[in-house]
Amino acid sequence: MFVFDRHDTFIVGRSPYVHCAMPEDSALSRDHFLIEVHPPRCELRDLGSTNGTFVNDEKVERIRLQAGDRIAAGQSIFLVRFEAPEEVSGAVTVSNHMNTVALDPSRPVILCAGCGISAPPGSVPLMSDDDDDGQAPYWLCDLCRGESATTPQPVPNYTAIRELGRGGMGLVYQARHNPTGRMVALKLIVPESAATRTAIDRFLREMSVISQLKHPNIVEWYEQGMTRGQFWFTMEFVEGTNLEAIANAEKGRYPIKQACRMASQVLKGLSHAHSLGFVHRDIKPENILIGSSPAGAVAKISDFGLAKSFKGLGLSGLTFSGEMRGTIPFMPPEQMLDFKTVLPSADLYSTAATLYYLISGQFIYDQASDGGGDLIRMLLEESPVPIRKRRSDVPPGLASVLERGLARQPSERFPTADDLRRALRPYC
Repeated sequence: MFVFDRHDTFIVGRSPYVHCAMPEDSALSRDHFLIEVHPPRCELRDLGSTNGTFVNDEKVERIRLQAGDRIAAGQSIFLVRFEAPEEVSGAVTVSNHMNTVALDPSRPVILCAGCGISAPPGSVPLMSDDDDDGQAPYWLCDLCRGESATTPQPVPNYTAIRELGRGGMGLVYQARHNPTGRMVALKLIVPESAATRTAIDRFLREMSVISQLKHPNIVEWYEQGMTRGQFWFTMEFVEGTNLEAIANAEKGRYPIKQACRMASQVLKGLSHAHSLGFVHRDIKPENILIGSSPAGAVAKISDFGLAKSFKGLGLSGLTFSGEMRGTIPFMPPEQMLDFKTVLPSADLYSTAATLYYLISGQFIYDQASDGGGDLIRMLLEESPVPIRKRRSDVPPGLASVLERGLARQPSERFPTADDLRRALRPYC
């Protein structure tokens, strides 16, 4: 039996690496289907299985599960059932036989923090006991959330100047800190699900700890808060681009030495962070900003710990419906199975995948057409395409470094960021 009290994922198949391993069912694929749980919502995605996944006797690729649904995969049957809260204490329970979600009608009326409209019954996920502070969850309706995404709420003491970008984690603006005139990057994120004040305070407290990270290769974190249902964060403003834009501008032609220098700078920042106990968990080209200094271009890691804290406290929605196409190719296999206990070796894998992308202009796997189930299956089961098949002028020694950096087992990778940086030194 598997119990989920907040946002999590659950994979079924014959593989020994999945959450629900069923090697006795020969009709199952090694990685057959994935369920993403965000109580009371559950979404199922077939992972490119040979015999297909069926919900209520209809073959599906991706579907939002409802109470009473019957999942058939291989020779196994799974049921989706909603139980009374006293039976399962508000948690989501998944076993070989059922997926159970609790709805508690005794909770207080939940109002939108923007317009004051009441939340429809059952539309707001329950909080775990740890997060339940006795108050109604802080929630925004779809209309107010959409308005915040297009017309961001003013942030005290800051004036937005221009939009710098937008992505799965929100909007980013160049802004001015009015009391000092300092230019900052202002990031705005609207939670996709309700949150108690306890969860909000815990999230903001976790992010405030990031301000300890002071390093030339890490974007400096200033402060954070919440205004009318919208989280805001201010950090060092980097006047420049990011590695994703650079890789896309020179697909497969970016100078190898310069790419290794950028990766080495990222590893310097990671070495500092890892020494203080921080793991980024979302290293990818988009999150490596490129600034300038008298010595030349400077790589700076942004969004340290943001994705982990946001997801871990249940403030995000169903991620596998969103921007996973841009994240999975840089994610180590172990993070797909358990994002809560990711170790520094995960950041080293992601850095190697980022360097691979910068050099070759392609992901470590041949991208699946749907960007979803097939890509997840590749991550769990397949080996990366050797980089010299992507770009023939890559030195064999560098190809070996990348192969080790992308090893499936964390123990087979370089032990530390400094070790990987030393391995790259001959190619910088």
